[in-house]
Amino acid sequence: MKYFKKYPIFFVAMFALLALFAAGVAYDVVLFKKDKDALAKLNRTMRQYDETLATDPTQPSIDASQKNIKELEKHLLDLEKDLTRESEHIFKPLTAEEGFQLREVLRGMVNTWRAEAKKRDIYVPDDMDFGYKKYVAPNADSPKDAALPVIWKQVCVLDYINQKLFNCKSQESPMSIINVQREILPEEGIKENPRNTRRVRANSRNSSGAIRGDNFKIDENITARKPGSLDTLAYRFVFAGHTDVLRRFLNQLKDFDAMLVVRSIDVKPADLSLIAPPNSEEALEEEISDAADAFASTDSEEGDENAPAAPVIDENKVPVVTDNISEFTVVIEYVEVVKDAPKKGADKKAGPEGKADSANSKKQ
Repeated sequence: MKYFKKYPIFFVAMFALLALFAAGVAYDVVLFKKDKDALAKLNRTMRQYDETLATDPTQPSIDASQKNIKELEKHLLDLEKDLTRESEHIFKPLTAEEGFQLREVLRGMVNTWRAEAKKRDIYVPDDMDFGYKKYVAPNADSPKDAALPVIWKQVCVLDYINQKLFNCKSQESPMSIINVQREILPEEGIKENPRNTRRVRANSRNSSGAIRGDNFKIDENITARKPGSLDTLAYRFVFAGHTDVLRRFLNQLKDFDAMLVVRSIDVKPADLSLIAPPNSEEALEEEISDAADAFASTDSEEGDENAPAAPVIDENKVPVVTDNISEFTVVIEYVEVVKDAPKKGADKKAGPEGKADSANSKKQ
């Protein structure tokens, strides 16, 4: 204690230095801990960087991918041009500007198809409207103005397929067009009745009911339609004739001058009451001929009692079918690639801005 009193300045300075030393040690411990944490964070960041560098493409990979994408786009464009080389002839310019004008154009097209079929000796029912009864029937409603372009596109494709179907008629083979059906387009604004939908599905399962009506809905299991990527126009053709008629029709469709895809083919024996008029001249001549043969055979039996007996026909013998007419149901889709489809992300991004603009306009 006497030294403290004798040298107070020395001891005060020594205690101050000891306090500074303790504070320095504590500060060094804190800095060491921070340095350790920073080093650990740096190591984690470096590992993430190495992993990202290993998984993410480098600039050469990005350049190669972009080059590959351009080549694929060019190849897709070449394929589309090759598959749509008849587009200029298929799609004619739309002259109608309002619904009632297109209605009259449709009536003219239907009459032209009927006349062309009859000119080629193809039987077509008098009430055949090729799927457009809604617009061509007397006192029919006009299509909506917003639906004019898509309806006209559908009509142009149908006209193109009809010409191929008409070309299948030969002089040797009879041919009859029983029905042509089309899908109702969303732009037409026709709401589906659930009761009618169930009836259409039931008719599709029933072979005799599937040919009724002007419209149908293609089975989702066979369609190529994919929203945002592929758009299609579906048709169902029901016609009758020999097998060579179907063969010629399919051979014309396989040319791929348009993006037409056959989705299903059904074959069954034809109902003769549906493929020929009941009171046609040929049927009348056949009835007269049968009646004349019957009278001739009766007179010969009465005039000659000693005539030899008619040969006994074996009922178990299978007859040979010499004129087998079948009914063919062919579903065809016209496929179109959807370009510049709107992106969902862009719509979501534009959503809040649109809401903000509308809110600002309301405030103003």
